[in-house]
Amino acid sequence: MNMNSEKKRRCLVCRGAELEPTSYVREFQPHGKPVAVELLTSRCPSCGAEVTSAAQHTENLGRLKARKAQYGDLLLGEEILGLRRRYGITQQQAAKVFGKGKIAFSRYENETSYPDESTTKLLKVAIQKPDVLKFLADEAGVDLPLWDARCEDERGVKVRVIFEGAPDQVARRWAEKELAGSGSRASGDDRLWPFANRRSGAEWVGDPANDEHYSSEAAYG
Repeated sequence: MNMNSEKKRRCLVCRGAELEPTSYVREFQPHGKPVAVELLTSRCPSCGAEVTSAAQHTENLGRLKARKAQYGDLLLGEEILGLRRRYGITQQQAAKVFGKGKIAFSRYENETSYPDESTTKLLKVAIQKPDVLKFLADEAGVDLPLWDARCEDERGVKVRVIFEGAPDQVARRWAEKELAGSGSRASGDDRLWPFANRRSGAEWVGDPANDEHYSSEAAYG
């Protein structure tokens, strides 16, 4: 995305000047190796406020996702955050489920540190096989507030697949009835990119790619 191609907009904070496209670099340290990602935003030359357009937001997500190729067997901070948010648990609850310290997940999600090999493997299994997460949560005495909703979504997806690929009318009618009766949302998988969009207007959103976008338990816990 060419920064100069971004359509000029007046600052929503001071209304005194047009926003100027700019960028900044965020650095990660998987395996101790620096991985720099250039992220887009816009800055007001008058008051210094920074905002990120929807187009810049989308581009930033793509750039952040692309760094995965340099992570080897490590998980992105977003992937770990996504697992936690997918089932509605706090950082401290997640730490209890996986047998870690109270602030471990804050560090994992911000990538100030990375899970050890065994924890990484366990997290990957929990992401791919939700029943494993449920077992671990039950063992730790931690409730998963969104468990039922996610099971409903998964069931809706499976029934929809049967419906769309049904080889005969009997199976198709059964799947159609199940879909109608379940009220399933069959929502898209939000595990990889669970950024929270802080809308400040019809066309602009707070940038989820800055240093605070998944740093605080207050925001996501």
